[in-house]
Formats: sequence, C-alpha cells, structure tokens
Amino acid sequence: MKEALLGSKMMKAALMLLFMFAGPVAWSQQVITGKVSDDTGEVIPGVNIIVEGTSLGTATDAEGKYSISVPNAGSVLIFSFIGFDTKREEVGNRSTIDVQMKPDLKTLEEVVVVGYGVQKKRDVSGAIGHVSAETIQQRQAINVMDALQGTVAGLQISSNSGAPGSSNSVMIRGASTFSDNAVSPLFIVDGMIVSSIDGINPNDIKSIEVLKDGASAAIYGARSANGVIIVTTKTGEEGKPRLDVRWLQSYSNMANKVPQVNAFERVLNEASTRGRIIEKYNVGNDSLGLVNSTSNDYQDILTQTAKRSDLGLSISGGSKKLSYFTGLNYIDEQGIIITSYQKKATLRTNIDYEASNRLRFGSRLSFGYRKTNNISEGDALGWSLKRITNYIIWYPDGSLAPVYAMGGQRNPVQEIYGRRRETNIYDGNISNYLELKITDWLQARASATAIVSLRRFNEFKSKELDSNGNEDLRQSTGQDQTDWKLTTLADAYLTANHTFSGDHSVTGMLGTSIQADKVEYLRYAGINFLTESGPSTMDLLSINASTDDTYTDAAHWGMVSMFGRATYSFKGKYILNGIYRMDASSKFGPNNKWARFPSASLAWRFSDESFMQWTSSILNDGKFRVGYGSNGNDGPLGANDYMSVYEAGHAYNGIAGASATTNIGNPNLRWEQSKSTNFGLDLELLSGRVNVTADYYIKSTKDLLQQINLPTNTGYSTMWTNSAHIENKGVELYVAAYPIPKTTNFSWQTIFNFFKNKNRIISLDRPDYVYNSTWLVASGQPAGNFYGYQQLGIYQFDASNAYTDDHSTRLTPVVSRDGDGNVIINDNGEPTVEYYLLPNGEQYTGTVTQLDVNGAPARGGDVIWANLPDANGVYDNKIDEADRKLLGNGQPKWDLGWTNNITYKNWMLTFNFYARWGNMIYNKFKHGYASWGGNLHNQYPDYVRTGWKWPGQITDWYWISNNRNYNYRELSSFFLEDGSFIRLRNVRVSYQLDNALAQKLYMKNVQLYVYGTNLLTWTNYTGYDPEIGGGVLGPGRDAATYPRKREFGFGVNLGL
Repeated sequence: MKEALLGSKMMKAALMLLFMFAGPVAWSQQVITGKVSDDTGEVIPGVNIIVEGTSLGTATDAEGKYSISVPNAGSVLIFSFIGFDTKREEVGNRSTIDVQMKPDLKTLEEVVVVGYGVQKKRDVSGAIGHVSAETIQQRQAINVMDALQGTVAGLQISSNSGAPGSSNSVMIRGASTFSDNAVSPLFIVDGMIVSSIDGINPNDIKSIEVLKDGASAAIYGARSANGVIIVTTKTGEEGKPRLDVRWLQSYSNMANKVPQVNAFERVLNEASTRGRIIEKYNVGNDSLGLVNSTSNDYQDILTQTAKRSDLGLSISGGSKKLSYFTGLNYIDEQGIIITSYQKKATLRTNIDYEASNRLRFGSRLSFGYRKTNNISEGDALGWSLKRITNYIIWYPDGSLAPVYAMGGQRNPVQEIYGRRRETNIYDGNISNYLELKITDWLQARASATAIVSLRRFNEFKSKELDSNGNEDLRQSTGQDQTDWKLTTLADAYLTANHTFSGDHSVTGMLGTSIQADKVEYLRYAGINFLTESGPSTMDLLSINASTDDTYTDAAHWGMVSMFGRATYSFKGKYILNGIYRMDASSKFGPNNKWARFPSASLAWRFSDESFMQWTSSILNDGKFRVGYGSNGNDGPLGANDYMSVYEAGHAYNGIAGASATTNIGNPNLRWEQSKSTNFGLDLELLSGRVNVTADYYIKSTKDLLQQINLPTNTGYSTMWTNSAHIENKGVELYVAAYPIPKTTNFSWQTIFNFFKNKNRIISLDRPDYVYNSTWLVASGQPAGNFYGYQQLGIYQFDASNAYTDDHSTRLTPVVSRDGDGNVIINDNGEPTVEYYLLPNGEQYTGTVTQLDVNGAPARGGDVIWANLPDANGVYDNKIDEADRKLLGNGQPKWDLGWTNNITYKNWMLTFNFYARWGNMIYNKFKHGYASWGGNLHNQYPDYVRTGWKWPGQITDWYWISNNRNYNYRELSSFFLEDGSFIRLRNVRVSYQLDNALAQKLYMKNVQLYVYGTNLLTWTNYTGYDPEIGGGVLGPGRDAATYPRKREFGFGVNLGL
C-alpha cells in the first residue's frame, strides 16, 4: 500500500513537470486546415505543404484537403506542386486557409527540341534524353562528351585516350553498323548538321537532347540509325546587358601507374635457355660506368603535374525585338606526359531579331581553333617500360643519351623531345534563318548554313631517332597533311498548329533540305630536312629531292531530302505522332539513291483517366509510350565507293598516267537500314519528388555495309557490299528523386540511370571470320567476341605433358619422392614418373601421349593449352588454329550513372559515380611486356618474380626463352582481364555569395568552387585504366594508351 501510494505521488509529480514544460509549447501551436484548388476550382491532390524554415510538412488528400500544426502565428506555409506556381501564405490568426494555385505556364509549356522544331515535354511520345546546361557546367569538362558520360541512359561514351584534345567513342543503344567511322550518332548544333561537337565550348550550351529511339530520330532519316544528339546553344534574354566571366585553374597527374621491373629484379630475369637454371647477374665489364649507373622510374620521368587554365566570358542581353549572346573561351592545357598539350579557343555569337509580329530572323556564327601535340603513345610509354631501368637518360653534362646507344634500346625522353605530332584545326560555322508567321496557325522557316573546317597534321621525327649506327647516314623524316572540308546546307519547312473544340490539338510540319559536301586533301612527306628547329621544317624548301608519299585528293557528295511530321493530341491524354522522310544520296548507284524512312509513336496519359484518380495523391503523372521507326545510315561509304574509279599516276614521257584503284565498284549498294520498336513508361510521383522513365527497345539493322576481300584473279583486292544483319535489345531506367522534402534551406536530388544492351549478329553473307587476328565475327554471336587460346596452367615438368591415347584427357604424373616428401630429380633435371592418374583419381594404364606445340612436344614451363575436339568430337595431338575458342566479349553488359546534387543555403555539393560492368579487356601491352626480348629487354614484374624457373615449380607464368615464344605470342585467356569498374567521376563544392554582398561588389552573382575528377576507381584491371574505347568489331584492346588523369581545380564565376 505504501509502495502504491509512493508510486502514485511520483507519477503525479512527473505529469506535473511534463505539463509545466510542454504546456507552453502546446498552447503556442496552431492547427491549420484548408483546401487547395486550381484557378478553375478543381481540387489538387498531393500538394506539398511545409512550414517555412522547418521540417514540418504534409500533403493534400484526394479531396485537396489538408491539416497541419504550425509553431506560431508568425509561421509561413509554402504550397508547391508540379505544374503550378509555388505560393506562400502567412498564418496570422487564421485557422482555415484555402489556397488557389495558378498554373506555372513556364513548366506547362516546357519544350524539348525534336528536330526541325520543338515539342511540349508533356506530349513527347518517343525516347528522348534531356541534359541541362547546369548539369554540363558542373563537370568542368573541356569536351562536351566528357560532361555527358553517365547522364543519359542508353548513351555510351568511352574515352579513346587521356591525351589532351582526344576524342571519344560514342554510341546510342549499341552498335548498328560494323564501321567504326559510322557508329557515332548524328550531331545537330542549332539546326546545323556537324561531324563532331568536340570543338564546342560547354559553357555556351543551353540544353542537349538525345533522340534514342527510331520514332524520334526518324525525322533525320538516312543518317539517324545511330541516334541523334541535338545541341542548342544559349541566346540572349530581354533586359540589360549581362557580362559573365569564368576562370578555372586545375592541376592533374597520372591517376594510375603500371608496375615496372627495377634493377635488382632483373637478376631474376637472367636464366640459361637450355638448363633453365638461374645464373648470377652479370652487368658487364663497365659495372661502374655511366651506362648502368642509375635506376629510372620511367613513368615518373615521362609524366608531369599538368596545369590547365580556362578563361571564358560571355555577354548577353536584348530588348523586346533584339536578343544577342556572345561567348569567348580560351583553354591552355598541358598533358600529363611531357611535351603534350592542347590550346583551344572558341567564339560564338547568336543574334535574333523580331522585325514585326510576323517576321523574325537571326544568325548563328561560331569559330574555333585547336592546336594539339600528342606523342605516339606506344613509342613513349610502351618502349620505356621495356627499357632497362639502369640505363641512363642524361649524360652528366645534361645532354640526352643517344636513342639507340644503350644496347639498342630507345631513350624514351629523347623519343618524346625528338618527335612532334602537331595538329591544327580551324572551324567556322555560319547559319542564317528567317521565320515568317503566315497566319496565327501557320509558320514558315528557311535557313542556310555553311560549315568550313581546315585540319593540318604535322609530324616530324628527328634524325637522332634514326637507328642507323652510322651517324652520317641518319635521316630525319616528316609529313604534312592538310584536309579541307566545306559543307553547305539549306532547308525550309512549314509548321501548322491548330487547336479546336478546346480538346483537340493538331500539329503538322512539311519540309525539304539539300546538302553538299566537298573535301580536298594534300599530303607531302620527305626525308633529310635542312633544319630541326620547330614545325617550320615542314616547309617545302626543307625537303630533300628524294621526297616520297606525296599526293592530293578531292571528293564531293550530296543529299536531297523531303520530310514531314504530324502530331495529334486529345486533352494531352492520347498523343499520336507520325514521321515520314525520303532521302537521296549521291553515294549510291542510280537504282538505290532513294530510301524511305517512316515512323509512328503513340502515348497514353493513363493518369488522367477517371479510374486512376484514386492514385492522385501519389501519382501525379503517368504515361505509356510505344513507337516504331525506320532509320538509315550511309556513313561507312566514301563519295565514290559504288563506282570503279581511276587514280592519276606518274607521268611518262610527258604524258599523264592513271591506274585503277584496288576497290571495285558495286552499283547495287543499298543503305544500312534500322527498324526499331520502343516501349516506354513515364511516372511522376509524390508532387514531383520522384520521376521515373523506363524503356525497352529492339533495334534490328539490315544491309550492313562492309568491305570484303576478293580473289587475286579479279585484279582487285576489295569491294563494298551489304553483308550483315545485327540486332540490339536493351532496357533503360532513369530515376530522379528528392529523398528528403525540399525546404527553403536544404535540398537533395539524386539521379540514377541504368542501361543494359544485348548485341547479336543475326546473319552474315559470308563465312565467319577472325577480325584483326583477335575477334571472331560470327552469325548468332555478339560483336566483339575475343577469339584465342584458353590457358589452363603451366606444365611443372616435361613429364607433365601427358594425355590419354585419344588426346582428350590430361593426366597427372605421380613422381618418386624421398623420405621427406621431396621430389627426386634425376640427372636430366626431370623427376622419375611412377604412373599417371586420371582426373577421377584412378590409375591410367593405357598409352600415354603428348601434345605438340609448334611442331615439338610441350615441356616443363610451357603453357598448358586447352585441346579442343573437331566437329566430330575427335581430338588431335597438336595445338593449332583449330583450338581457338570464344574467350569473352569486349562490350560491357551494363552501364550505370549516379549523380547527387545537395544544397544547403548558399552551399552546393555535387558528386557523381559512373560504372561499367561485364566486359573483358585484352591487355595487349601486358602481353607484349611479358615476352622474350633478349637480355637487354625488361619484362613484366609479375613474370620476373613468379615465372617458371625450375622443374616442379607451381606458378601461373610460363618460362622465358627465345625458342619457346609460342608461350606468349598468341592471344590467350591469360591476357584477358575483367574490365568492370566503378569510378567516382566528379566531386564539386561551390559557394554562392549572398546577392546583397555581391551587389556591394557591383556584381550580380559570385560563385566560388573547388572540384576533382576521376578521384577514385575500383577495378581489378591491371592496366592504366579500364575505360577502353575501341571499335564495333574490335572493342576492349589496350595497347598502352595515353593514361587518364586525376584532376583537382578551383574556379570562380562572376556575373556583372
């Protein structure tokens, strides 16, 4: 009883304390209720409501009603919903607040560029990826494609090299051609068809659209089989002139090094070729001399901490009639390998003028200049790692040691400084357009474009790099090649828009275009130049009379097109889109010049159906899409490949000569034609907090253009033909979400995209064949299959090469051992074999056979190759071409991009990951690094440390010998590595000064930032970098390409 009374008193005291402390809080809170509707009175479910400055929030129910507790009368409610203007309401002494939200016309009318016009984003029925200017600028990329990597599901971008100014391999939804020169998508910049967007300043870009499916890309017909990337650059806005200044400074170094043998480890690399017993290392008679007096880390010597300076400015503005934008940018970038660099300057001006409410015209003008000097990658890094590390680079007086003085091995520093590979590229584009509003619903537009580019490649090799032992006979060599291209393009089209009965909307477009291309080439080469002081050595006066390989060439081609598009929408709920295009190309014979490319797509906004209203508090917008399209490709062909042509030859006795080319014409060539089907789903959930886009596609491409070899008795070596059928199937997923509701001070957006593609060659109009001795091209198989020998291990002894009498099963020898269990080795260096065991452990009693490799039985230390049966299941006793097999594929199984944007007040953190999974890489450099090159040749460190050295050794590495080179000469599974990786692609932290403070500094905005790129990579690949480009039929081959850099930098953006 006493305990109960005590407990009761304690409970009352606790309740009193709780009441005293919680009471004032409870009394100060207000419960606000109300209803939210649009400007027509219709209720809006799912409206997001938060108390400003707090994490308190709620959402309206299916009837548009809400209830929320606020701290006090001074609280402010924020109402937000996708498609409507955000609204603020001060609570005051009100308990009921009904809100009427107005449509956000900007959001409702948001458009995407779809080719020859724009389309409301809500009405898109195809698979189109969108990338904003902000996304691009947050990545501090020099090349636009570097900024796009991992941003759009289905867009595959691989860096071919880490060299300054290098290009990228770009594919959309897999390869639809066999030609490496024609696999890239079509690039459109402000309506101009361009060959590349490498020269564009990323800061000049307003938006990028990626047309991925056939239905969307079909408007470009004959050149859209690989998809289309449309770039729209910035224009001016009405208001006072605005000056923006951007400055960036960065520092970079090699992200990853490969192992290198040091001087001590070379002791393990010296062995007798017959006895295979390690001998003592002998440095020669001059062990204290200059030649062997150092130990070099060549990767440290050949690389540097590279600087990049990036300065840009733009001025924009306009009035009600005139708008203008001008952007200027200059980049000075050093490469991480000494002497390599890029200098890049761009200028862009966009002007639009509205002469009247019916007439508008404008211009798009751009100029670009790029200069690069890139080393021959194999000559620099590849040869340096094979060079003996204790050979000197410099003499004591600072001069470079001769290239071939050290046992015939190249001096890699001399190699770099004595070789120049300069490229100068000049680009100029101008496009003028005129728009006429004929009626309120009919508009005409015409444009004319000229694109000119000049590329000059200048290569020079100093006589100091000549291997001739007689210095007087050494020669310098060089070449100069100039390519000039002019593209002219004109198009005109009519666009009609009409809405009737308030619910039906119809849009139509009908147009035509014509394009002409002309190219000219000039190349001259020579030897024995008069001077070696700079690129001026390529002056014709410096060329010795014994010039060679000098030629000129020219070509021209053209295309004529007609196209149309029609779109019908009913209440934005049912959307039908159709496209029809006809193209004629001069690249084809008279019977096949014209091709037709129809497409159709349908979208159903099921979220607007009455039976879906019960989901309105969660599902804000839902749309199914289905599309079918036909697209073409003429990219693999040159201007005259359908004809047999003649080339001008040397003159004889004053008469000009001519000779037939090695390629015979084929007037029956047809367009490559893709037919694709796309199924898509778009979802918008939780008041716009979550957006999901998913697509499944099937793309089938027939009549692939390919050059085939001809019998010698034809008099020709090759002929172009339509010879293959390839198919791509895949899925794409894009998710953008705000995991935590946004507040006035904090937001976190996470964006995830996933892409998986399966490629298969359906048929070949020729027998299966091996491409470049490495990849198998076969019907029923994907492109990019590595084809070689499977390595099963290393023979421990000569006697380990033992097989059953039918050669199908390898046997295990049981050898004599002493009392301590050690193998007893006889005078021949081999163990005594007592008997052989089958794989199941049973003793073998039949005849023991051996496998021959290169005409002789394999021995201890040799590779155990897989012996394969023939078509009848019969095994032979030798390893030859018939034992090659599929070993893996160089194309990734899937790609993944993950981006996060986190803001807190004036701070912003952006970071993104990129992953690629399921592909193999042929480490060609490692393969060559682990091969016999004599005693003056370095080998791969793992090979030196763990290679087979004595009978009985268990190891993964074969033994070295100049007469056993078949161990490493063939492509095998041993040099195929997993190319999967996950990379922290970019991290950026920025701070935006308060507007009040910026204005005190006489600026409109000030942003400071620091960033890093390629910071971390998780991979099992042992080469420089797992991101390897390559071709369609030959992907994933790494021959010591220019390494990728890790970069850190900082910058400032100023608005004046």
